[in-house]
Amino acid sequence: MNTRLCLTALILLPLAACGDGHAENASAKAASAPVARRLSSADVVRAEVRPLAAIIPFTGSLNALSSSAISSEVDASVREVRVREGEPVRRGQLLAVLDTEALAQSVEEQSAQLDNSKSRLKLAKVKLDKQRELLGKGFISQIAYDELESDYKVKEGELRAQAAQLARAQRQLADAQVKSPIDGVIYERKINPGEVVSRNMKLFSVADLSVLEIAATVPSRLVGQAKVGMSATFNVDGAGQPLHGEVVRINPVAIPGTRSFTLFIRVKNPDGRLKVGQFAKGGVVLQEVKDKVVVPLSSVRDIDGQPWVLVAEKGRLAKRPVTVALRADADRQVAISGVAQGERVVVGELLGSKAGDAVSLLAGRA
Repeated sequence: MNTRLCLTALILLPLAACGDGHAENASAKAASAPVARRLSSADVVRAEVRPLAAIIPFTGSLNALSSSAISSEVDASVREVRVREGEPVRRGQLLAVLDTEALAQSVEEQSAQLDNSKSRLKLAKVKLDKQRELLGKGFISQIAYDELESDYKVKEGELRAQAAQLARAQRQLADAQVKSPIDGVIYERKINPGEVVSRNMKLFSVADLSVLEIAATVPSRLVGQAKVGMSATFNVDGAGQPLHGEVVRINPVAIPGTRSFTLFIRVKNPDGRLKVGQFAKGGVVLQEVKDKVVVPLSSVRDIDGQPWVLVAEKGRLAKRPVTVALRADADRQVAISGVAQGERVVVGELLGSKAGDAVSLLAGRA
């Protein structure tokens, strides 16, 4: 019995020794295996297809394309004011009525004087015709006839002058009714009933808000890329969606002291949602793509040579050649081909990492 136990012990000892060796080898291999680098949300973005535009950035303010300051044409007191700030008006609409009593009297006076001038001219014409007959028969001298003809021409001139004075008085009477010269909105009112206004005094300001313009300021290094007819996108405070306009003019002279240039961007505003004076920030669109994968500009290496990106796939970093379709420096974004939508692209530099290294993604990034 003791002999059998000894033999069994002798057999088990080598097997135990072999088992301990395999365990040590496995531990050594595990210790020498590389540890996967964990990537955070700051290291990786998902590639997505969306529109991207290369732009010339600008800032500026919205101005009315058509506006008018309405001034008094006469010296008079204000009898009635029919509009207030913020009210829409139509062209020819009556805004205010000035006192017309003195103006009406002037029209009557000038009209009566015109009638007198017509009567005197008519009588002078009859006399001239008679004197012409007598001259032909030799009953009067040429000098006497010339004097009558000269008197007739003087009376013709007086009639024309009187007609002009009557027309001026009638125009002043009409100007006592202050009317809007354009369709628009009253944004300034300077008078109230009972006040006295003088000639050339401003009464109202009106602006047409259906079409606005942005006086957009751009740097001198970029103005050469802008062309009339280019589209522009911009935002203003309170507007949820980007708005659109078109470059219609470019001022060829720089703004003194800034070396910046002004572009004029026409904006349609049929519903009056945009207001004059709002600050606008946006860009003139140089080029645009709509169906390319867009990633941060810092994702692409050697963008001016043979561009490539690092993608995280199957637990490792892989180098992927790409083609740059559009580079938007203002937005720090780039549109590329060679990466599928949804793939995870490394942003910026991962110090100490290279293609082929093992990586893992934090929860929520896989």
